[in-house]
Amino acid sequence: FGLAWIVAERYVYLASLGIIASFVLMWQVLNEKFYETKKMYWLVGILIILALGARTITRNNDWKNQDTLWLSTVKVASSGHVIHNNLGDMYGRWKQYDKSISEYKTAIAIQPNYADAMHNLANTYLEINKVEEAIYWYSQAIKFGPRLWQSYQNLGAIYYQLGELKKAEELFAQAVEINPSDENLKKNLEIIRTQKALKH
Repeated sequence: FGLAWIVAERYVYLASLGIIASFVLMWQVLNEKFYETKKMYWLVGILIILALGARTITRNNDWKNQDTLWLSTVKVASSGHVIHNNLGDMYGRWKQYDKSISEYKTAIAIQPNYADAMHNLANTYLEINKVEEAIYWYSQAIKFGPRLWQSYQNLGAIYYQLGELKKAEELFAQAVEINPSDENLKKNLEIIRTQKALKH
């Protein structure tokens, strides 16, 4: 069976030492008991090493970059919400927005309160100028991830572009409250407040 991403195969490397030690011990016992068939054991051992070596080379191709890794991982762990979120990001970088949207929605279907995927889905809709969908998904991201300041910022930017300065101000103020060290957030909030004051 395949390892799911959450197991992270790198964590089984140490445990594999036990398997190797057991194999070596078994090899020694068999070698002592059946000395006359020593050549057969060497042949079996070489075949096992070749098989494991071939598998290692194949697996190295999966680790070539983050995209090949996630494409490989989804084949053995298709129920992982983080995997589909990362595939959504990958397809977004490739400008394959329909696939990106589909992957984010799959991630949300698996984990219905997954705010990061909602935020990323909103970003993708914004990228293809589907503003209403972006507003909806940023709002959902805020609902399920109230500390996700980027969603407040991006939703605030949309309302600013739409001329809804009151909503934009509220959202940027919340973003600043969550992330007070971000100077750009503070500057944008001041710009919105200045423009709002000039309108009154």
